[in-house]
Amino acid sequence: MSSSAPIQWESLPLPVRLVMERLESKGFQVFLVGGCLRDLLRGENPQDYDLASTVPPEEMEQLLSPYPVIATGLRYGTVTAVVEGQALEITRLRREGGYKDGRRPDWVLPTEDIREDLARRDFTINAMAFSPSHGLIDPFGGAQDLEKRLIRAVGEPGRRFQEDGLRILRGLRFASRLDFDLEQETARALVEKRHLLGQVAQERITGEFIRLVEGMAAPRVLEEFFPVAVQVVPELQTLQGFEQHTPYHIYDVWQHTLRVLDGVGEGREVRLAALFHDIAKPQCFFQGRRGTGHFKGHAVAGGAVTGQILKRMRFPTQLREEVCQLVRWHDEDIPQTDEAVRRWLNLLGPVQLRRLLLLQQADSRAKSPRSDTLFAGRLLQRMENILQRGDCFTLKALAVRGNDLKAMGFSGPQVGRTLERLLDQVIKDPEKNQREILLALADKWEIQ
Repeated sequence: MSSSAPIQWESLPLPVRLVMERLESKGFQVFLVGGCLRDLLRGENPQDYDLASTVPPEEMEQLLSPYPVIATGLRYGTVTAVVEGQALEITRLRREGGYKDGRRPDWVLPTEDIREDLARRDFTINAMAFSPSHGLIDPFGGAQDLEKRLIRAVGEPGRRFQEDGLRILRGLRFASRLDFDLEQETARALVEKRHLLGQVAQERITGEFIRLVEGMAAPRVLEEFFPVAVQVVPELQTLQGFEQHTPYHIYDVWQHTLRVLDGVGEGREVRLAALFHDIAKPQCFFQGRRGTGHFKGHAVAGGAVTGQILKRMRFPTQLREEVCQLVRWHDEDIPQTDEAVRRWLNLLGPVQLRRLLLLQQADSRAKSPRSDTLFAGRLLQRMENILQRGDCFTLKALAVRGNDLKAMGFSGPQVGRTLERLLDQVIKDPEKNQREILLALADKWEIQ
């Protein structure tokens, strides 16, 4: 992946070129800005494209006719144009006043100078612009910082974070997802100003935090900026330096946690579960007669603590429940049998069981060289074999239905109980999932 790939005008999506060409032909300035330009310079394909222009938003609809133009943020001069099926966000070039509330500028005024617009942005890698007539405009060295893989604040870092405390987490999110380092002064100010996160709405913090955790460099970033992580999730504080006093763990709880996070792969549910899977170990710790550490009940307690954290952070209910479930079951010993795996598939479903086994696998690898790192891997393979064969492990896949039992004379709750008994038999022996066999079993039970 190149950090200095030139912008190829012809390679830009047709809707982007159509809009830029039309606005320039009418005498306006228009630029590619933000994350899409950063991605293009890194040789990647952006997921979406943002434009900045000197066009007053109220004139945009007429200039881009017949394409639909939707007012999506008129306070900041932003509209969304839908061109050839692609949504393009276009914002009026602007300059801003101070940020007394630590979130919004006191005033916003339009400008004709792209450099004034770029000067108000957070980090140099986001403070560049490109147009076919002006080329790349980079007043703060963003392209050079891309080459160096650095996150550097535009201007004085403390001021940038004072303006909007969320930029603290944004900086860490970029470092995590891009695997970049923080420039020294930016890093220092970021830690010093971490208290400003207390002024930021929880929903905004949560949005940045989850994207930070999803980044493949999250373990390194969380370790380097632990004080900021604790500012967001105070419960993490007790994990650092907490020795486990067991031959099965050679790391303290925090170092072990980071290694688990590093090993679980992608997916926000499993990555959050990795971060919080041992969150309750300190409160459950006790030492036996020989000084060996024990953490009885830490998984169940961890599920409860994780639920409190995610609820406070206002994560969606389903995500919260799935993460808590993974934390609660992460220490469970699943037998190496097809029947056991089918029962867990019935309990959790394929997606969630795969997450659990990936978490268990990463957990084992992060303990010590003496750990059995193949155990969860063998269960994963066993599960894939079961799914490939099409073994039945749900009522939906059962060869009989409630109406079949009703036709035999079953009624009320008896129908549901009998279906569950039949499913139990099929989970034990998938060969029994045949209509004739199951109806015969049901008939026998009815007689009894």
